[in-house]
Amino acid sequence: MFLLRKISLIKFCLVFGVLSAQDFDAEIAAVNDFSIKKDFVKLSAENKELLNTEVLEDFFEKLYQLDLGKKSKVRIVHIGDSHIQAGFFTGKNRTLFQERFGNAGLGFTFPYNLANTNGIKEVTYSSSVPWEGKRNIFAKEIDSIGVSGFGLTTKFKDFAVNLKIKDEKYYFNTLKLLTPKTANFYVPAKTNKPISFKKYTIERKTHLIKSGEALSIIAQKYGVGIADIKKANNLHSNAIRAGDKLIIPVKSEKPQPVNHTDFQILNFDKNQDDFVLHSEKAMESIWFLANGNKEKYSLNGFVLENDQPGVIYSGIGVNGARFADYNKTSLFFDELKTLAPDLLIISLGTNEAHDNLEKEKYKERLQTFIKNIRKNHPDIPILFTTPPPSLLKRQFPNTYEENYTSCLKNLAGKENFAVWDLFSVLGGKNLIRENFSKGIISKDYVHYSEKGYQYSAELFNEAIMYAYYLYMQNKQSR
Repeated sequence: MFLLRKISLIKFCLVFGVLSAQDFDAEIAAVNDFSIKKDFVKLSAENKELLNTEVLEDFFEKLYQLDLGKKSKVRIVHIGDSHIQAGFFTGKNRTLFQERFGNAGLGFTFPYNLANTNGIKEVTYSSSVPWEGKRNIFAKEIDSIGVSGFGLTTKFKDFAVNLKIKDEKYYFNTLKLLTPKTANFYVPAKTNKPISFKKYTIERKTHLIKSGEALSIIAQKYGVGIADIKKANNLHSNAIRAGDKLIIPVKSEKPQPVNHTDFQILNFDKNQDDFVLHSEKAMESIWFLANGNKEKYSLNGFVLENDQPGVIYSGIGVNGARFADYNKTSLFFDELKTLAPDLLIISLGTNEAHDNLEKEKYKERLQTFIKNIRKNHPDIPILFTTPPPSLLKRQFPNTYEENYTSCLKNLAGKENFAVWDLFSVLGGKNLIRENFSKGIISKDYVHYSEKGYQYSAELFNEAIMYAYYLYMQNKQSR
C-alpha cells in the first residue's frame, strides 16, 4: 500500500500547513511518476515477462484503484494440481500480494485433513466423526465435486466440525459456506469451552506400488507420514520398487458424542449460492453442527474474508488433477462464481505430461476447460503458468511439458489469456539435476521443495508486478 500511504501523508502535510497547495500538487505528481517508472520493478536475470498482458488490463486497473483507495478488495483464484494443493506456491504469492496491496483475507479454504490429504498450514480442522473424501480424479458428476475439486461427505447424523485459524493475520469477519446446491446441512456455533477430538483407530491397508510412484506421493495419498509407512514395513530408506506391496497404517477417527449444551448457536444469512456469517469482531474459530437428520452431509469449502481493504488470494489444488478431471463436474465451475475472481490463475499440465498425453489431446482438454470457465465468467482475465520441468521415472526429461509450454504460448492470443513461462524460468529440461542439487526439486524429480515453490512464487509475483507497473506507465502516457 506504498502509494496510498504516501498520498495520505502528503494530504496530512497539506491540511496542517506543512505543504502549500502548489507543493501538494507537485508531490502527488512525483508519487505518481515514482510509482509507474519502468525500473521500479525489475525482472531477475532468470525471469521472463508475462505474455499477452493486454488481457490482464482489467485486473491491473482494479489493483490501481485499490492502490488509490477507491476499491476495497481484489480477488485472485489460483487453480492447479499437487503443486498448488500443498499451499507453498500460493501461500508465498498471497503474502507478497498482501504485503503490497493489503490483506483482505485468506480466501477459499477446504478441510483437506478430513479428506485424509494434505492442505495449507494457515488453518486447521477437526471433527467428532470421520468423513469420506474423494478427489475429482475419481469423481463422477453425481459425486457433487465442488469448487475445491474434492467431495467430502459423512453419513453420521450428529457431529461437530471446527475451523480454526493458526495465523492471527487471517482471523476473519466474514465466512461463506459452500454446499452442493446450497443445501442447508449445517448450523454455525461458537463455544468458550475447550473441545478436542483426538481418538483414532489404526487401519492397516495394502498398497500395490505403481511405476513412477514415490514414497512421498503414497504418503500424501493416504494422509500418513513417510516415517509411519517406513516403520510399518521395516524400510531403512525411501527406496521402493514397482510391483511390491506396502502396509499403510491409516488413522481412522472414532465417532465421539457431541454435547450440544456446550455451544451457542449462530445464524447464517442464506444467499442463492452460499451461506454467509458476519461478525463485527474478528473470529479465530467457528464450529458447525449437523442441521436436522439428513441421509448424507456434504461440504464443499469456505471463503474467509476480513473487513480490511486489500487482496484475497484463494488457492485450489488437487493432487494428481488434470484439465479433464476439473472438466468432469459442472458444480466446480458453478461454485467458482461465489469466489468472484478478478483474476484466475491456472497451473496444470504436470499430470498430463506424466500420462504421456499427446499435445493435441492436451490442447483439446485445455480449450474445454477455458470454455467451461467462460460460461459463467465470459470476461474474466486468465493467466496460465506453464508446467515446471520434471523427469520421467527420475531419469529422462519430460518432453511433454516442453510441448505444452509451446501450446500455451501459441494459444494465448487466440483464446485471450496471458502466460508465464515457468518451464523456461526454471531452466527447462537442461537444469533439472542442477536444481535438485540446489534443493529446489524434490527426490521424485516431479515435485518441488518448499524452497523451490517459494522461489518460483517470488519470480511469478515479480513478473506480475513488472507487468502492472508497465500498465501504469502506459496509462499515464495515454
